[in-house]
Amino acid sequence: MEFYKDTRFLCFVGGVAAAVVGSKVLKSPKARELCVAGMAKGMKLQQDAQVTFQNMKEDAQDLCYEAKAKAQEEEDRD
Repeated sequence: MEFYKDTRFLCFVGGVAAAVVGSKVLKSPKARELCVAGMAKGMKLQQDAQVTFQNMKEDAQDLCYEAKAKAQEEEDRD
């Protein structure tokens, strides 16, 4: 009757309990709502990052064009 002191038995029971509790928590409407809200925030962050990257790319292209135009003007003067 000392099986309840065995660490393997306790780990097994803990795993079963975690699976049962986790299953109940994940199926709850509140957990689904929280997951959807988290995913929406992640998608918004991704879109914001893409917009920021596009703006940086356009600014870099503008700077490159201006530098080329300035270099061409200086070359034409010489």
